[in-house]
Amino acid sequence: MKIHEIEYRLQKLLNTNPREAIREVKKLKLTVKDSIDYFDLEYVKACILVNAGSLIGERNVIEEGLRVFQTCHEKRPNPGTAYNLANGICAMVGTPPHDEGWLDHQERTRHDRNKIRQYFWSAADGGKFHNKLRSVALTNLGNQFSASFRYGDAQDAWFFALRADLKNGVAACCAARNLFYLYQQGMGSDATLEQIRRLSRIVRLNKERLTEYTSQKEADNILNFVNQWDEPLSQPSSESLYVQWVKDERLALAPVLEAVNSTSETLDWLCLPGIVVPVGEGQPIIFSMFNMLKSDYILARDLTWRALDRDHWADIEGFASTSDGALYGADVSALILAHRSVLDILDKISVFINRYFEIGENMKGTNFSKLWRVPKGLNGESSLKDKFKEIINSGVRALYGLVELSGDYNSGNGIFNAHKNIRNSSTHRFMILHEYLFPEFPEEERIFDEIKRYEFSQFQDEVLQALRIARSALQILVLSIKQNEDILSKNREGVCLEIDVPDFRRM
Repeated sequence: MKIHEIEYRLQKLLNTNPREAIREVKKLKLTVKDSIDYFDLEYVKACILVNAGSLIGERNVIEEGLRVFQTCHEKRPNPGTAYNLANGICAMVGTPPHDEGWLDHQERTRHDRNKIRQYFWSAADGGKFHNKLRSVALTNLGNQFSASFRYGDAQDAWFFALRADLKNGVAACCAARNLFYLYQQGMGSDATLEQIRRLSRIVRLNKERLTEYTSQKEADNILNFVNQWDEPLSQPSSESLYVQWVKDERLALAPVLEAVNSTSETLDWLCLPGIVVPVGEGQPIIFSMFNMLKSDYILARDLTWRALDRDHWADIEGFASTSDGALYGADVSALILAHRSVLDILDKISVFINRYFEIGENMKGTNFSKLWRVPKGLNGESSLKDKFKEIINSGVRALYGLVELSGDYNSGNGIFNAHKNIRNSSTHRFMILHEYLFPEFPEEERIFDEIKRYEFSQFQDEVLQALRIARSALQILVLSIKQNEDILSKNREGVCLEIDVPDFRRM
């Protein structure tokens, strides 16, 4: 019997009788091991075990399927096995509860969820996966981000999922629901509603394909949501090249821009909410601090835009030819500087949080890596600091998004850890960008620790990703403050004032 015939028979059985599918799949090794490719057989076996175990709620069956997937991935690592590993672990972890146990669930499952993000991230590697499957992997990654209030990261994932497959109605609906949540939190505008209408239209145009991405039950729920929204308005296309670039790469601080004819002045309207202070206190220092965070981000983004326009920079003579495809000049240094400077924002955000939430850490030793957790104990675990547990359990759950983002950035297996390594290399050593790389360069770098080499196109992608990381952190920061101020305004006794600061205008 051929592998596709076995897979079809088991899949049909899975839909009607999951327990029987489990019994049948466990017999496979004995009956057909010698007649088809053993790896493909194990792959089918793992899929059936994970899916059937999820349907009947038996953890031991899911675990058995995961062990088979892990073996397959170790033997032949590829986006397909990574994707299925991520889905299997998702089935094990489940969704966080909507009660006081939310933080405990997130902490208890944080290592597993870290693996989920790693595997989905690997599966979303565009050059190695079919567009439709890459789109699904990005959709699921966005759902993981969203569960931790990382709404900027989530919107990125769903946006690029739609870029890979515009007919992915699940990604479009996830993005629309996320934007509606932000609008309800006071972090949106009429443009947000217009973008929801545009996303809803994508779903309606492709409604017959929804069940290719999700169950019939969820497809019905999606259609119920999108059918509440009218048709969107037509969108003019008279934006500048710079604004279009910011929108295409999702580099605006504003939570949504796609549905408006934006200008450079409207890209970054993200602002702090009104702050409650006792009567007699002056304007909080955090407004000045946040202004500088925005300024630093906008400068790094503008520097990136200019660095990518090589004609903008004057040719300077006097560079020695190294005959290895290396690039030298102010534009190259500007791009490296943009990457380093935008990631400096993360440490400044930790200083901001230490001040605003009164964490009590020494300002000189505060950084994005060490702010959140106590040092590792004998068991190798580093638990969340009590002060942060108290704040998050009080209702400021968005703050956990920054905790999780810090883990992705700082841990050796985090999906954004490469950016920390690049930042360290460009700060303390020499970063050389190349039009192309010679095969012997990796061997050279083991000899010369002073140098790190990147292809220019690859490094360009890294800078754009670094900008999105910092943008996401700033958006989470604002939502955290919004949630905290809502709590304070309800719980504070006595006379307090809410300070809404007017817009700054340069004289």
